[in-house]
Amino acid sequence: MSLLAYSLITIIQKLSWIIYILIMIRVILSWVPMNNNFTDLIYNITDPMLKPFKDFLDKYISLPIDFSPLLFLLCLQAIERILIRLIIVIF
Repeated sequence: MSLLAYSLITIIQKLSWIIYILIMIRVILSWVPMNNNFTDLIYNITDPMLKPFKDFLDKYISLPIDFSPLLFLLCLQAIERILIRLIIVIF
């Protein structure tokens, strides 16, 4: 595997990990009612990512629990694996 392929795979994995951590922080913050700058920052970063999944789930399934972070993380993992396999095949 070339250095470029290895670098691209590493970047994809690191970005995926950062997004995963942000989503997990948001989930934990949703359990504890707080209103401060950190909470606002996390919500402002993660809201655009979760909104399509939240809208989809609200449209087709009405549940009292928000499963949009779980659905988002599953899609993120699938996209990460697909991109890594494409990079391996291309390089």
